[in-house]
Amino acid sequence: MKIHKLLKQGKMKIYRISSLILILTILSSCDDFLSVDPLDRIDGSTFFANQDQMIIGINGVYAAHRGVYTTTDAGSIMMYTLQESRSDNSGMDHTDQGERVETDLFNEGTGNLPISGLWETMYRGINLANKVVASAATAEGDQAVLGRIAAEAKFLRAHIYFQMVNIWGGVPIRTEPTEDFSSTILPRASVSEVYAVIIQDLTEAAGGLPTSYSGGAGAEVGRVTSYAALTLLGKVQLQNGNAPAAEAALRQVLGEYTLLGDFADIHAPGNDNTAESIFEVSFNPANQTGMGFNNNFIPSVVASDLGILAGGSNRTFLSAYPTQDLVDSFDPTDLRIPSTFGRTTTGNYIGPYISKFIDPAAASAGSDINFVVLRYADVLLMLAEAIGEGGEAYDLINEVRTRAGLPDIDAASPGTFMEKIMNERRWEFAFEIHRWIDLQRLPDADIISIMETQLEAQQLNKFGVTVDIS
Repeated sequence: MKIHKLLKQGKMKIYRISSLILILTILSSCDDFLSVDPLDRIDGSTFFANQDQMIIGINGVYAAHRGVYTTTDAGSIMMYTLQESRSDNSGMDHTDQGERVETDLFNEGTGNLPISGLWETMYRGINLANKVVASAATAEGDQAVLGRIAAEAKFLRAHIYFQMVNIWGGVPIRTEPTEDFSSTILPRASVSEVYAVIIQDLTEAAGGLPTSYSGGAGAEVGRVTSYAALTLLGKVQLQNGNAPAAEAALRQVLGEYTLLGDFADIHAPGNDNTAESIFEVSFNPANQTGMGFNNNFIPSVVASDLGILAGGSNRTFLSAYPTQDLVDSFDPTDLRIPSTFGRTTTGNYIGPYISKFIDPAAASAGSDINFVVLRYADVLLMLAEAIGEGGEAYDLINEVRTRAGLPDIDAASPGTFMEKIMNERRWEFAFEIHRWIDLQRLPDADIISIMETQLEAQQLNKFGVTVDIS
């Protein structure tokens, strides 16, 4: 019995020792388990190594940039809410979610989730662009192509920063890829510092981009061109108060594009990258990336009448709709009206609606309409503004007015030169996310007056609300 007991105890010790050895072996190899490369994603530290991978990378930046125009919160696109809906062009539903209403009232707080979502989307695009720019210097391949890819990324980065600085003022500047937690918190830069980064990016992009693309993989029509960089640079310099620099950039684009004969063709379904278009955000329902936010602008009764399978909005107040002030500001003979707004007299929503982005064939995958960010009419009107009042400026303005079927104007026409420029831009670019940026070039007193008397007084009085944004 003693021998049997001793043997049993010996076996138990052996089991314990074996178990301990096994545990120590597992623990000693734990680092190996933890350092296994993930199989469900691409390793950013090694992927951007050659030209083919860099093309995939820049395509991802374009996709992230499109995300800025598609970041939604319960169907409300945040770029519209922040830049178009709170201008005097467009109203929004003030019976809607409080956070979106706060944005329209200019009293949003730090916990505003829709704004946080757009902020995150914008910096995601910036960080991807940073990675492409940084990797272009070491990637293998055709140096001209790699340089072009870096220039594309700089344009897209600059455009996102331009939107940010006009929404929030100074923001943290990131121009290097964030790959760890060592620099996750950066101080807020000044407005002038942000503009300096934007101008440098666009200047370098203009020098590294082609004037056009031949088509085919890696060189598709619709990629950023040097003319797009110069056009955005002109817009940035105009916004930054440097009219001579804006004029210098825009004159390099003058004559390189033409206005389409019919205003309606600019945003027509499938009519992408036209002779007037300088840069567009691409949407393609065939790839499940169709434009979707535009159906929020269309009352359901209109969608039904047009046979739009994707339907429209059943809301009593649309998420974005034309203000009566904008509607009344148009000359009734203006040929742009049908392709800018319509009006419903039946259904849940009664009143004007945005008709600029209607695709009758739109289904669940979205509309086959690209969002035109920069076009030649913008060059003409920005150049006129940069030059200042005079014969050449009015010739540029009247080129845009002629297509709209309107008579020429000159120095003797009513209003100051800036008032006339702002009116022309308002009518030409309504709902194209230009108006809020344009308004900021006016004196503060004029902006406050416009917002209080033309937008908020009309929109909020429906609900017995008054607002003071001063």
